[in-house]
Amino acid sequence: MDMEAPPPPYTSVALGATAGPESTFPRDFPVPPPYSVATSLPTYDEAEKAKAAAMAASAVEVIPRDVDFPVRDDFSDGDQLRVGNDGIFMLAFFMAFLFNWIGFCLSFCLTNTIAGRYGAICGFGLSLIKWILIVRFSDYFTGYFNGQYWLWWIFLILGLLLFFRGFVNYLKVRNMSENMASSLRTRFFLLY
Repeated sequence: MDMEAPPPPYTSVALGATAGPESTFPRDFPVPPPYSVATSLPTYDEAEKAKAAAMAASAVEVIPRDVDFPVRDDFSDGDQLRVGNDGIFMLAFFMAFLFNWIGFCLSFCLTNTIAGRYGAICGFGLSLIKWILIVRFSDYFTGYFNGQYWLWWIFLILGLLLFFRGFVNYLKVRNMSENMASSLRTRFFLLY
């Protein structure tokens, strides 16, 4: 049985000696920094203050100026949120009306036209009215309102407001887009 030699005592290790023999480690490992460098690092608060000062200095340099971003007049309608047509409005309306809030979310998020988004709002408002009336006058949902008819009226008025808001705003935008000049229409829809 081979007995290994015990490790050398700690007092025999010199202060500047490295750990382990150099023949067992390859030479491509970096040497750790000396202790004096590690203890001279800034504290957490000092580092955070320096980082905040550096970010504030860089934010001053990044503020956009009007000279850097000239106004472009060559936008096409393909770059903007388009008005759409009555077919898209009706499709989004029926999708939101028939499939309730899931249809509203799908039709609002998947359409990239004003007609589709206002159609989704309009259909969701009418869907809300539909479900309030079903719950109010159904024999299956007798305990939902329990004499609190003010709650019923609030949801009914909210549904009516959503329905009329979607319908009237779509009509306004459609009529406005037909009457506006091309350059003014592009700037209007850029702000929408």
